[in-house]
Amino acid sequence: MTPAHPRFDPSAAPLADPPIQWGRVVIFLGVIFLYWSSMYVYVPILPVYARELGASLTIVGLLVGAYGFSQMILRLPLGIFSDRTGQRRIFLSAGFIAAGLGALGLGLAPTVEWMIVARGIVGVAAATWVTSTVLFTAYFPPRQVARAVGILSFSAGMSSLISTTVGGQVAEWVGPQMTFLSGTAIALIGFVLTFFVVEHRGATRAPPTGAAVVATMTVPTLLLVSITASLSQYAAWAATYAFVPIQAALLGASRADLGILTGVSLALQTIAALWIAILGNRVAPRTLILAGLALMAASIAVVPAIGDLTLLIVCQAIGGAGRGFAQTSLMSEAVRAVDPERRATAMGVFQAVYAVGMFVGPATAGVLGDVLDLGGAFHASAAIVALGIPLSLAAARLRA
Repeated sequence: MTPAHPRFDPSAAPLADPPIQWGRVVIFLGVIFLYWSSMYVYVPILPVYARELGASLTIVGLLVGAYGFSQMILRLPLGIFSDRTGQRRIFLSAGFIAAGLGALGLGLAPTVEWMIVARGIVGVAAATWVTSTVLFTAYFPPRQVARAVGILSFSAGMSSLISTTVGGQVAEWVGPQMTFLSGTAIALIGFVLTFFVVEHRGATRAPPTGAAVVATMTVPTLLLVSITASLSQYAAWAATYAFVPIQAALLGASRADLGILTGVSLALQTIAALWIAILGNRVAPRTLILAGLALMAASIAVVPAIGDLTLLIVCQAIGGAGRGFAQTSLMSEAVRAVDPERRATAMGVFQAVYAVGMFVGPATAGVLGDVLDLGGAFHASAAIVALGIPLSLAAARLRA
């Protein structure tokens, strides 16, 4: 009898794994480095720049959240369409085009309202991450999915770390507009390099039926880890990327300091992802997820009480490590929840659900910040990420 929900069993993989073609892996990681750089080089200065243009906290939240709104709408359809057509790489190329146009729009936007539109276009670029994740994991044997996701997350983290740190310096030296335009230049280079990416082609299979798509979308483990990821993304985007820079500016941080603040957080996130890539199979995903969520909640809750920029940087480093453990482990659990032929659909579900948090987080936290204060926004974010703890425990029981 066919099971109600398609699952992938790693134990069924052959004992002798095929060799990994590391040349293809390295080329792809280089392209992904540019992919995230084109979207993150200006992230540290974005909310502060909007405030300088006269935006309220609510508008800042909408600006940051527009990035997640596009992903929330597009990621699942992209995943389904990719599974139906068998195409992955073409979406990566399209992502670079959207990233370049969005960065250009941010740099030339005359008002904050136009910046919101441009930020939504950048979200279209980020939505293509669905197919990029599946393309990369196909380079590895089925039993090494966690390793593949860890390596990919490490590359993305290094890109975000370096680009945000450099972006803050560029804004300090030559102004914020040049920082946005540098994102366009990076996207153009990345678009050209996508034509050197090799797309793995497995055996030809019939496109998934509507029933198969619905079955994939309703796999209980996939839904639980997706909702947990959404809660953590809510906190990350409401706090780390939207209002921590504003809090830092109130403590006297320069634009270069904002780049360092975000960069340190991303550095620890990247180290955590690398740790999973090396040792992830030796530690239960549940342990990594629970530890990550706890570190995130604690690091966000204490922000309103911090009156020193150095302490704020340390706090964000701790939160970054938590995000690295939680997000990387949640993504690998989502990939392993279904068979390889349905993974783009599964990643579409996973990333569309967590994009809800990326949109709703900064949007609602901005309203809370205007109605209450920044402290209320931080405390609400900490409480929401803590809700992921019981959900992750339920997902672990289902996996067992």
